[in-house]
Amino acid sequence: MRAVGASQVLFALGFAVVGAIGLVAHDFILSQQPVPAWIPWRETLACASSALLLVTAVGLLVPRAARLAALVLAAYLLLWVLVLELPRAVANPQVEGYWLGVGEDLTLATGGWIIFCAIAGRNDSSLRVARVLFGLALVPIGLSHFFYLEITVGFIPPWLPFRTFLACLTGAAHIAAGTAIAFGVVPRLAATLEAVMESLFTLIVWVTAVITAPTNREGWVNLFISTALSAAAWALAESFRDQPRNKVGVLVPDLSNR
Repeated sequence: MRAVGASQVLFALGFAVVGAIGLVAHDFILSQQPVPAWIPWRETLACASSALLLVTAVGLLVPRAARLAALVLAAYLLLWVLVLELPRAVANPQVEGYWLGVGEDLTLATGGWIIFCAIAGRNDSSLRVARVLFGLALVPIGLSHFFYLEITVGFIPPWLPFRTFLACLTGAAHIAAGTAIAFGVVPRLAATLEAVMESLFTLIVWVTAVITAPTNREGWVNLFISTALSAAAWALAESFRDQPRNKVGVLVPDLSNR
């Protein structure tokens, strides 16, 4: 059994804390799980969901259980996309905020699958599809910086200069990285830069947020969801380590596992 990697630990940490917060609050994790208030047994389902996140996250840290835990967590995160996020985005395609939700949850789901593939030693078509979907998911995340520029600027701590420029720059960087990853153009570099940016965003924006308002539950949830997003990006970058490339840096497809 392979050793537990850093991205796997951070991914587990993110969802362990989010699951624990959900259990304490008896609620779903805010915008990441937009479950309607009219759903029967909503509080019970919220606790069950939080418990699943917590158990699978802890399982990721146990070598004998990590493979199954990663598989269950990735499948559950994909369920968020298919049941909670995608239907409302398709029904309201003009609302970019809904596509942002699809993008964020899809990066988490595909990140979970990439971690599963790393644990299981898989390098097949499912991994390649996960990489493409991860890249495509970054595009609406980047677009949201421009559609909701004022809100994005508001997230950036006031002590940083040129906040509007930084909001636009990071939005463009998400789109550029996602496009490069999806089309296989220097994808490891693009994924690494995306992971660095996500990590800096986690440290600068959300750590500052919880220090400023330590009793705000939303800030803590966003901090650890952002931690999981960063971990997913690092796992993606690591998945390209042994992939062959041609002279211009474009991935050469590995057909040995087709």
